[in-house]
Amino acid sequence: MRAIVTGAAGFLGGAVAARLAADPRVTAVTGLDRLAPPDGALPTIAADIARFDAAAPDAELVVHAAAITTQASEDDPDLAYAINVEGMRAVLRWASRQAAPPRIVFLSSLAVFGNGDASADEATPPNPQSTYGTTKLIAERLLADATRRGAADGVVLRLPVIVVRTNGRPARPGAGFVSALIDGALRGLPCNTPFAPGFRIPVASSGAVVGLVLRAALDTPPARLLHVPALPVSAEDVAAALARCRVPAPPIAHDPDPAMERLVAGWPERMRTLHPRFSDGLADTALDPIIEAHRTFVLADRHR
Repeated sequence: MRAIVTGAAGFLGGAVAARLAADPRVTAVTGLDRLAPPDGALPTIAADIARFDAAAPDAELVVHAAAITTQASEDDPDLAYAINVEGMRAVLRWASRQAAPPRIVFLSSLAVFGNGDASADEATPPNPQSTYGTTKLIAERLLADATRRGAADGVVLRLPVIVVRTNGRPARPGAGFVSALIDGALRGLPCNTPFAPGFRIPVASSGAVVGLVLRAALDTPPARLLHVPALPVSAEDVAAALARCRVPAPPIAHDPDPAMERLVAGWPERMRTLHPRFSDGLADTALDPIIEAHRTFVLADRHR
């Protein structure tokens, strides 16, 4: 099987591409991104996602990870539609020219929800309250329609917030505050969050997410729409887990940002799935193992 990963220079796209390249069922992996991956290990086509149909080679699988983020989408809606919606349209134009309908795994987001539900599964009605969530939902439905018509073999995988990201942004943490708190504590950095005490957000480890992406890509999925199960986590939950893991951490400062609070106000605290066998053995069960795994990463990073 030949595979293409969009957004291959990104945190998640790069991890998915590396795992696909190591899988014996995959004969070739090509990345497509505006930038080349930092290590240069993956053959990557430098192109905007909206040019996918003109730039991508033939393949049997696409993992579509390319997207513009929540805050960036809010700041520039035109760019959000150009990447998040027109990118999917380009992938589907390419799919229509393949010898057989290719498997397309679209990495969507919990941002399609906006009703403030305590938890959300695949049957929960979407109601996005942000440009990002709106564009993700449009892309989901474009893929579903192409699958209905037999032009693609589509699977939508909705993701929670992934931890622990390590790209070290100088800006204040937003929806990724759990990553910032864990990584900062392990590196002895100040801990702060733009949300009020007790605010919870659904998170899953990068290992769980990548494993489920590969399951959706290479196995027979139980449904066309699937959720990655997630843990509901607040800043206080992070502090308690750090203490259990004997990680010394400074006090966590809460400095609520009204604009950021509005963006995520309707997100569910927890993501569940109607298909638990799909995530069996991969879904996270607690925050502590995620912290321990990241501690190992930080220690290795210090000795490089």
